[in-house]
Amino acid sequence: MKTLEQLYNWFFLDTTCENTKIANSNKFLRVAPIEKLDHYKEIEIEESNFAFAEKDENWEIQYYHGLKKFLRIEKSDLPPIFIFDNHNHAIIFRYYIKNTNKLNNMSLIHIDQHSDCRENKHILQLNKRVNELDKIFKFWNEKCNVGNFIPPAIECWIINEQTQVRSLTSLKNLKIDKQQNYILDIDLDFCLDWTKVDKVDLESVILLKNKFDEIWKYTSWITIATSPYFLNQKLAKNILDTIFHFS
Repeated sequence: MKTLEQLYNWFFLDTTCENTKIANSNKFLRVAPIEKLDHYKEIEIEESNFAFAEKDENWEIQYYHGLKKFLRIEKSDLPPIFIFDNHNHAIIFRYYIKNTNKLNNMSLIHIDQHSDCRENKHILQLNKRVNELDKIFKFWNEKCNVGNFIPPAIECWIINEQTQVRSLTSLKNLKIDKQQNYILDIDLDFCLDWTKVDKVDLESVILLKNKFDEIWKYTSWITIATSPYFLNQKLAKNILDTIFHFS
């Protein structure tokens, strides 16, 4: 069985993967390597290759840069934190932590502008008694995209239930049961100002920071996606550097 670092040893996905098929792209998409740290390190943008492809309003394929490295932050006074670009990677990291720590009855707090719960016709069968990280890695890279990666995770019992937080109001009203096992999942496009190109909504950033400070200590682990298609990665970097000051 390969380790997480061995699996995420940067590679290209071919044109049959789901994130490429969204745009019928003929270019390979790069998946970044993962770096294990005990502190927050500023993210770097991969400028030479692309992490996502999508057609614009003129049906022309546009390509989007992702991260040079994914971050895996593990420190004694923090839950494990994973920072990455395309959101479908989140399930791989969730399975890894859940399996490694033998955690059950996990409840997902999904803070995102999108539900990521579109229909996924691909089916994955898992054996609860066996570590199948390699299988999970292949499935969520090749058979899931950024809009449909949650339903298979629920079907495969990686997630037991979810709370969708899709607006400032729902984030303000978010209450947690301190006795529950939570996965805190954040898509940084939550902070995007959809009325202005390449702008973030300052109120969203401030609220997200405050809510994060309030609930992170009650979570088993945290996943954070920078979402190259929806959010300019320089803006994503600025949001991370502003909100998540881990030492």
